[in-house]
Amino acid sequence: MKSGIGKAVGSERFIRVDGARVLDAKGVDASPGSVLLRVQGDGTGHGSGALEGRGSVVLAGPKAEVARHPMGSAEVREFPKSLLIPGLVNAHTHLDLTHLGPIPHDQDGGFRGFVDAVRKGRRIDEEGIAASVRRGVEMSLAGGVVAAGDIAGAPMGRPSLAAWRALREGMGLGVSFLEFFAIGLGEGPARDRLSQLFHDNRQEINSLGGAGVRFGLQPHAPTTVARRAFEWAVGLAERAGWPVSTHLAEAMDEREFVARGVGPQREFLESLGLWSDAVLEEVGKGASPVEHLAEVLGTRPFVCAHLNDVSDADIATLARAGTSVAYCPRASEYFGAERVFGPHRYREMIAAGVNVCLGTDSIINLPAGTERISTWDEMARLMARDGVALSEALAMATVNGAKALGLPEGMFTFEGGELAGLVAVDLEGRGQPIELVYRWA
Repeated sequence: MKSGIGKAVGSERFIRVDGARVLDAKGVDASPGSVLLRVQGDGTGHGSGALEGRGSVVLAGPKAEVARHPMGSAEVREFPKSLLIPGLVNAHTHLDLTHLGPIPHDQDGGFRGFVDAVRKGRRIDEEGIAASVRRGVEMSLAGGVVAAGDIAGAPMGRPSLAAWRALREGMGLGVSFLEFFAIGLGEGPARDRLSQLFHDNRQEINSLGGAGVRFGLQPHAPTTVARRAFEWAVGLAERAGWPVSTHLAEAMDEREFVARGVGPQREFLESLGLWSDAVLEEVGKGASPVEHLAEVLGTRPFVCAHLNDVSDADIATLARAGTSVAYCPRASEYFGAERVFGPHRYREMIAAGVNVCLGTDSIINLPAGTERISTWDEMARLMARDGVALSEALAMATVNGAKALGLPEGMFTFEGGELAGLVAVDLEGRGQPIELVYRWA
């Protein structure tokens, strides 16, 4: 690999990156291939170690063609065994749980056992939350992820902006979805706490507009948030221009609760002293989780995580509503969703026009010893298990994720214009398997 400062024109630097293959989701595919970058600023790396700055793609394609460009003799970075792809998007993750590390799933404890483990082990102080998110960002960048839809949890029901602030400092692009729980006897107090948080921090929340890591809302799930609280959140998001996300159709406990108003989820609310028979005004009507929220989903585009439990009618509802589905393959396997519901229907969703992207969920459901949090590994799982083509999996981890989070899709292609990141993946697995060559800053 040649070193140096590259060919500079004014404050711009031109850097050519060569690889065994160059591929994106919009038709760029060349072997061997190159990407010529124009980077503004000094281009020094920090944090992730990648070249950083505000950069754009000048040309991407066959190596010989890119080399003939007038600036093609700039600094050359060589990855002769690697696939070059745009920076990845993780559309659904919980970086504030990174400090917990992978935890083997207790099949006997079920989903409730998992929730109890999270509640017991998660950090509740702001510095602890921020430190966990910072570590999660490091592990994400190590996996080539340059934009995230992160769920900023509310431990003990106390919402905080600590996770959003840490993500803004470390990641640079994405959405921090502030999670909340608001059902039964807890609905009113939860809404009051959120309203107070928004009031006390309105200048900070409103200051960033659409740049960098945006602020978003995450009503947790239909089992923990009343439908009218969903409607309240959507109203806030509509007025403020915030994106919205939720967990949906994830587990059998959710189906039982929404359709019949019974099961472990009701028992959980009762154990917390939150249950009220008024909850039965909305649940227990025989609806599926997607049917239960159909009207809410139709009012504003949602990013809905998981969707393990869906019917044909549910898929049609998601398509009509313009819902993005953040599928987390390894999380679904971790919880045994396929044993309960059958294979995930992501391909049928795509065929119906649903925007399906990829997420990792939390580090808890990743393999022991994992050193990165990356949607590349979700892609690899789909390719190995289901025979998904590399280009199709890459679309789910780049442009589809960008669309879900409201980011410019062009930042995750090589078509030209501003680029969110450039990643080299060593397909032979030698040395550092994933290297973040460039990231937006």
